[in-house]
Amino acid sequence: MSVKNFKFVSPGVFINEIDNSAIPRSADAIGPLIIGRSAKGLAMQPVTIRSYSDFVNAFGDTVPGNGGGSRDPGDVYRYGNYQSPMYGTYAAKAFLASNVAPITYVRLLGQQHTNATDDGTAGWKTPSNLMTPMPAVFGAGHPPGGGGAYGVFIGPSSSLGVVAGSPNSTTLRLAAVIYSNSGSVKASGTFCAGPQGVATYLVHTAAAGAVVNCQSDGTLKLVLSSSNTDSRVISVNFDDTSENFIRKKLNTNPQLVASGDYYPTGSERDYWLGETYEQTIRDNSLASSTTYVATVLGLALSGTSGGTPNPSTTSQNPSYHREASKEAVAGWFIGQDTGPAEDFHPEKMQKLFRLKGRGHGSWLHKNVKVSITNIRRSNAPGVTDYGSFSVVLRHINDTDNNIQVVERFDNLTLDPTSPNFVARRIGDKYEEWDTTARLLRVYGEYPNQSNYVYIEMNPEVEAGATDATLLPYGYYGPPKFSNSTGFASGPAGPSSDVEVARVKLDEKMFVMGMNIPGFAHQIIGGTAVGGILVSSSYNAAMEAGTVEGSEAPSTFNISIDHVRLRVSASDGGMTKLSDAYFGMQTTRAADSTISDPSVGDYHNRLYGGFPDDPTTSTITGVDSFSYIFSLDDVAKGGSGADLYGPFGAVGRAVYQSGSRAAGKGYTSYSDQLDAGFNKFTAPFWGGFDGFDITKPDPVWNGGMTEGTSNEMNSSIFHTWKRAMDTISDPEYVNMNVLAAPGLTFNPLTANMVNLCEERSDSLAVIDLPSVYLPAAEGEYSTRSSKASRIPKTPLQSANDLRDRRLDSSYGSTFYPWVQTRDENTGQLVWIPPSVAMMGVFGSSQAKTDVWFAPAGFNRGGLTEGAAGIPIVNVTERIVSKDRDRLYEQNINPIASFPSTGLVVFGQKTLQKKRTALDRINVRRLVIYLKKQISIISNDILFEQNVEATWSRFRGLVEPFLANVKTQFGITDYKLVLDETTTTPDLIDQNVMYAKIMIKPARAIEFIAIDFVIASSGASFDD
Repeated sequence: MSVKNFKFVSPGVFINEIDNSAIPRSADAIGPLIIGRSAKGLAMQPVTIRSYSDFVNAFGDTVPGNGGGSRDPGDVYRYGNYQSPMYGTYAAKAFLASNVAPITYVRLLGQQHTNATDDGTAGWKTPSNLMTPMPAVFGAGHPPGGGGAYGVFIGPSSSLGVVAGSPNSTTLRLAAVIYSNSGSVKASGTFCAGPQGVATYLVHTAAAGAVVNCQSDGTLKLVLSSSNTDSRVISVNFDDTSENFIRKKLNTNPQLVASGDYYPTGSERDYWLGETYEQTIRDNSLASSTTYVATVLGLALSGTSGGTPNPSTTSQNPSYHREASKEAVAGWFIGQDTGPAEDFHPEKMQKLFRLKGRGHGSWLHKNVKVSITNIRRSNAPGVTDYGSFSVVLRHINDTDNNIQVVERFDNLTLDPTSPNFVARRIGDKYEEWDTTARLLRVYGEYPNQSNYVYIEMNPEVEAGATDATLLPYGYYGPPKFSNSTGFASGPAGPSSDVEVARVKLDEKMFVMGMNIPGFAHQIIGGTAVGGILVSSSYNAAMEAGTVEGSEAPSTFNISIDHVRLRVSASDGGMTKLSDAYFGMQTTRAADSTISDPSVGDYHNRLYGGFPDDPTTSTITGVDSFSYIFSLDDVAKGGSGADLYGPFGAVGRAVYQSGSRAAGKGYTSYSDQLDAGFNKFTAPFWGGFDGFDITKPDPVWNGGMTEGTSNEMNSSIFHTWKRAMDTISDPEYVNMNVLAAPGLTFNPLTANMVNLCEERSDSLAVIDLPSVYLPAAEGEYSTRSSKASRIPKTPLQSANDLRDRRLDSSYGSTFYPWVQTRDENTGQLVWIPPSVAMMGVFGSSQAKTDVWFAPAGFNRGGLTEGAAGIPIVNVTERIVSKDRDRLYEQNINPIASFPSTGLVVFGQKTLQKKRTALDRINVRRLVIYLKKQISIISNDILFEQNVEATWSRFRGLVEPFLANVKTQFGITDYKLVLDETTTTPDLIDQNVMYAKIMIKPARAIEFIAIDFVIASSGASFDD
């Protein structure tokens, strides 16, 4: 306080208290950045996590491999790939156990370069010759095809045959999809009887789609053939409570198509079961039927090359999913009808907005649904016509009787000027990777408030150019493959053993081919209509002997269904009918309160390259939307079969498409909202992880080749590299350690070290190649032997690292791998040493500080819990001679001592030159000092470059350095900031230049003691 501030009137002693002891505000704690896979969570962007409970909520728990953590360990296709350990989750748990700082996690999903070659595309596909013209012999000989996707269709047999001279028609519904890597699938059994007792056939190029009766016990025989194994006949049904349920009998793990590399010999399969649609089968009473009929048809869409469908030139194939990760979306939400009821068409209603995933891949549509609820019209018509509503993200397995909220936003409005504008409240920002600039670019106006989705507004709504009374009243359902009608079985022609199957699609008649045992024929050309490939012509030999018979044929319709929609408000035994959510229903049956696990299968991505918004596209063989739901079609009515029954009990409501146009809906949407029917549920659909599902670890090191792999020709390389480039800017993300546990590919681990050196604020902890070979790296056949678990000796690893010529104080590495016990499953899991070191760094900092060596018995005792997670073993016990070899090449050994257990026994960086910075504790000290002083310095940026500002800087920095000295980080320091450092010419350049000199405290790594054996007469005083 200046003397001028005192008020002097009469004599006296004037005292003022000035407190200069305030400690400068310390910067937020900074922790490591970890790159790896996880069960869920935002992907390919850094997310800061402050506790392990938060990590579990955001990314899921640890995944030990072997299916651990999955709802059904063997059902990889439906429930996700948990077959290999996700090392990053263990690293996160290890560090967060210390509670000293947050971590930043980057979850990986498959990516591809914008100029990727065919080999460099992400995702997966099966070889498919279904659409290729080829000679084929069908029937008893039925040769294998070339892989692809096969649909199993089933339907009731009660409507087959001819009644009163007219054929009946039956609908075959898609019950399952089987993916074949090198073979084919067909149904086997008694052929169905057509007109005049003639057997019915549906023949399809590489797969004979004969319509067969199921067996007397209600099972269907499936014949799976391949080019390298004998045909297998497997009996299945579609009752998920039965031991013969198709998901229990068929292989559901795509990785077994290459099982010789990852699984025991003999477990190989050439196929896997993909989607199954239990809800459809159950709703049509086919789950336990003993009288249904079935056929198997290859699934493919149109795409031609010279008039011939060719899957190599088109991505429109259910077995083709070659693309980077894609986000699940909820279809466009639409407004209510405000015009005459008789003119109502839901597809003409105003599109309002849709929700898109923020980076969760397929997890979102498999685990989350969205409800629009609390829909209310304006309560102040004279002030505003805009109403309000809520958006609630719910767990997909909940029911309307027991709602499980994932996230919710209430009192939202479509008024773009309101603080509660739906885009403002949820957020519309999203990120896209800029390949040229190598960074994530952010688009959108409103910050994201949701952890799961962002909103895409219809521009007209966002501009306030639509009717203000509009409210979200329905939605566009997800796309699906089109249905087909009019499959026909023809009676015998001139030759009694010739059967012709005809298909009527789009008012055109196609001949599908022949099924004559021993008769070879050539498919000349073809087209795909309605999702099913049919042949449009056949050779002259066939034409010569085949004509359409005079009897009308039996017909079959092919149906590919969507998820059930709620029909009655009373479904599920709702206590209060107005609590019912119309729209998508995720229960096993309409009146059930148990969720149906097949719901997610309905919403899988149809194929690679599918458009972002199919409602604006025309796609042959695909319905751009499977349905459009609207509350406008919810009508007051009775129960029972007549949905438009007497307008009985107050509050009762039923849904049927077309109700409003038929005059059965509510008089006005206001009446409907007042009755309490103001809520509905919609699905997310189309998410994709961008991974090769045939690999246990889709980002495995063995998928890259040193000297060959790069971002263009390897999706794996590009995925890792993009994650690293994302965090290369120190102003974008804070970190002091970088780890990618399990990544051992030399070019990428070298990139980690270079990245940290360029940032100059982080230490890379890298793992060495071939120290341990997990099963996911394709070494199952030899992993049980010790020699294969330790394929490289310490000497070999040391020599390999020496030959790499890595020389940087910003990198470090450890040897060998260690074993942990997963605390959720009890499984023993081999993990790379970088995982354990995350825990050691955290616990060492908690006990002391970052400038103490993270090694030795006090801070590196893994057996004593220094790793934050249990460490119970090492892949190799390293003797003293091997520890010396490793340490000479800057590899820090993890030693095993009989009496004291496992301990980190080294703390070198990868720097070759012998300076203070060749030790981890000094490098971490200097990183800490630079980072903290940089943050302190921000307070004086743009201040006047004068002595007073220099004094202020010294006043901030010197107490900080003194505190580090007190805590044994440095032994001495000197700060110089005066005219000798900040000279007049620097002042003219707007530069303040300070010089800080420190003497880092060194760790004791060698203790030398002389024991002198003296004679009896010697004096110790000499």
